[in-house]
Amino acid sequence: MATLAETSPTRGAAVPRTLYPHAQYYFFAAMVVTWIGFARSYFLRLGEVTVFHHIHGAIAGLWIASLIAQPILYQRNQMRLHRLVGKIAAFVLAPLMVVLVAIMMHLMFSGVTGTPPMVRYLLGYLDLWALVQFPLFVYLGVRYRRNTALHARWLAGTVLILLPPALVRALLLVPFLHPFPVKLLTGFAIVDVILVLLLLDDRKYGRIRAPYPAMLTMFLVMEATMLLAPDWSWWRALADLWGRV
Repeated sequence: MATLAETSPTRGAAVPRTLYPHAQYYFFAAMVVTWIGFARSYFLRLGEVTVFHHIHGAIAGLWIASLIAQPILYQRNQMRLHRLVGKIAAFVLAPLMVVLVAIMMHLMFSGVTGTPPMVRYLLGYLDLWALVQFPLFVYLGVRYRRNTALHARWLAGTVLILLPPALVRALLLVPFLHPFPVKLLTGFAIVDVILVLLLLDDRKYGRIRAPYPAMLTMFLVMEATMLLAPDWSWWRALADLWGRV
């Protein structure tokens, strides 16, 4: 994640701007949301969850922390450290994140977590999307590391993948939002709104780049199908097989 001088057409003149100069604060806000969202289900139950939950939480926290650090390092022109942190995040933290999500899905599908079957199939379907989106966004962020505009946007998108689980858990504290599917759809709707705002920001500066439309399309497809997934026999069979591995 980095800053970038872009231009905005205003009355025929090009006005420079810095791409996401406050990115670190937004990423920190995302971390706070995860703290709030997982307060009851994780932080207040540290002695009850498995070691994989602890490792998963630590890796997710470190990933967001690396995104907080990256724009700061870029703004201070500490590019050697910026690249080092990026390599550690992309080639160590990201693969660990994927492996741990797969393990967490196995624990859920095998019944270790005690999640009800239909909820298990629903949450597992969302996790499957994350297993595809997260490494894809990281890969594209690395692939376009020399194109700062694309690099920054693809890596920013990884936080949007991590937000819905925390948002939905935080919304469980809101009494007038019920039942659970309403909270689930509301959590994803918040992410959709963020993406729309990012698209409008791009449009304001004269050019909508590929990452945000691609992300929004993925999220909308996922949201349109997620409540149907528990009824798909092929998905239930695959999930049950995953749990038996």
